[in-house]
Amino acid sequence: MAGHVWAVRTVRADRSRLAEAHRMAFTDPLTGLANRAGLATVMADLAGEPYDVAIVDLDGFKQVNDTFGHDAGDAVLVEVAARLSATIDEVDGAVVARLGGDEIVLVCPSSVPIAGMLGGEVLRALAAPVVLPGGRELVVRASVGAVSAMVGDEPSRVLRAADLALYEAKANGGDQVAEYGRVLDLPVVETRPGVRLREMTETARVLGGVA
Repeated sequence: MAGHVWAVRTVRADRSRLAEAHRMAFTDPLTGLANRAGLATVMADLAGEPYDVAIVDLDGFKQVNDTFGHDAGDAVLVEVAARLSATIDEVDGAVVARLGGDEIVLVCPSSVPIAGMLGGEVLRALAAPVVLPGGRELVVRASVGAVSAMVGDEPSRVLRAADLALYEAKANGGDQVAEYGRVLDLPVVETRPGVRLREMTETARVLGGVA
């Protein structure tokens, strides 16, 4: 009997560890948001319905780390993550993911295109200052690229379209939303390293050093 109880407890412990490992594989450890793998899973699940995407990049975030330290930068990211999560908390199937650094993506299922409105909600969520450790208040601004995805759209192309809109928002001074002007199709995603490097170089030229 004792051996059976021990075996049951061992199986339960193993299952618990596996569940935790699975959760961690899809979660950003700092913010608790989905990570890149988690985002990919959600977007794949949404292939059969329309949805809206907003990519958020904090304006001047590097200066936050340089001026106040990385602890302050982490505090900003955690607070921003919480605010953005709250904006779509009641939407079934919606997700907020951190791709790395200060780049955060919101994905929101919607029967009508509302990408621009979603981007506007992001700016409203960030309007109030963030309180840093020690009590100092910091105004956080962001550039947002938004796009509405149709049924069957390739997720990589959807994200590329949102990226292009984000570049436009940055190039125009930041602290604003730019929506991808979709007419018929999404941009092609180039996978060849040499072409991708040229794309990155062109992006840096357009942004003119805006961080």
